[in-house]
Amino acid sequence: METLETLCVALGFATLAGLNLYLVVFVTGLAINQGWVDVSATYPQLAVLGEPAVLAAAGIFFCLQFFSDKIPWVDSLWDSVHTLVRPVGGALLAIQTLGPTEPAFEVIVGLLAGGTTLVAHGFKSGARLALNASPEPVSNVIASVSEDAAVLGGLVLMGINPVLAAIIFLVFLGVSLYLTPKLFRRSKAFLWLLSRKALSLVTRPDEEKLLYADLTSSEDQKLGVVLGGRKADPEWSAKVLVGASKRFPGFTANTFGRVVAESSRPGHLHFVGRRWWRHYHADLALEGLEITQEHRFLSEDVVLYDLAGTRKLVLKLPSGHASMANRIVESLLSRRGERIPGTLTPADLLPLPSDRVMLAEDGVEAAGTARIV
Repeated sequence: METLETLCVALGFATLAGLNLYLVVFVTGLAINQGWVDVSATYPQLAVLGEPAVLAAAGIFFCLQFFSDKIPWVDSLWDSVHTLVRPVGGALLAIQTLGPTEPAFEVIVGLLAGGTTLVAHGFKSGARLALNASPEPVSNVIASVSEDAAVLGGLVLMGINPVLAAIIFLVFLGVSLYLTPKLFRRSKAFLWLLSRKALSLVTRPDEEKLLYADLTSSEDQKLGVVLGGRKADPEWSAKVLVGASKRFPGFTANTFGRVVAESSRPGHLHFVGRRWWRHYHADLALEGLEITQEHRFLSEDVVLYDLAGTRKLVLKLPSGHASMANRIVESLLSRRGERIPGTLTPADLLPLPSDRVMLAEDGVEAAGTARIV
């Protein structure tokens, strides 16, 4: 039981260090220095945290983080600097908690603890980037205070019941692994749209060039695999950001990709996206979908949905690409078989009845030609 509790405490230090390393070191060292906890018998290696020099250093850095953590974008800069510092600190705390062990075991513990700290740090960093997308600073202050409160509560719970604390930490780490990629994708999408919005204020994009841009070699290769080794014959293609995605297999919100209108499949679109550094393909059938264009502050959206309200897909183009979004919508409606005002479809062209065949010089078309109904 004692060994289990020691491992639980090591896990707790590694997890909490990812949220606020300096607060963990400062509070733990202060408790040891003031005699609030006695680690001489259980965790003697942690006694070094109570040294005045360690307390002073941890206190200074905690004060710096306390203020920087509440300023939008400064907190993200601080987190980026500590992407290496926190995992190393969490690994050292875990190793010190276990005490003298075999060197090989220390390396294993250091790697596991460092990875644990990195997971918690990634969740914190991703959440802060997402919060920085909001225009007000109050959310940053609330998040910073909540993180500090969580660290203090976690340290107290570790002292009372290490096993229960470890269970809570494991749940938190599982949630972090699930949410962190989503948070970073959302932040990346926001920064991309924001930068394109700023760029559109000073320069006008060449929408014709963007709409008919050539596929990259990787995109062409991926489509070639889908098409059975045949080279793609795109009518047009466009780089898009996937917004909302409800019941559209293969489309992940806040991921980038290219929609390709391929001549061999008029009722479908190809989507070649990129996720985890690899390209993937998704097929988009247009049948039964409503298609419209919506203007947003940071984007021009092409929205595909059904009237039953069960499916919805938003493809985002950067701000300033309204004409391009409109042309994509018109093309999709045409590919779906819907008539666009001012255009002709095959159904508009019918053969002339035989009883109305007249000579061309009399002003009426000859037999076998087509007329518009």
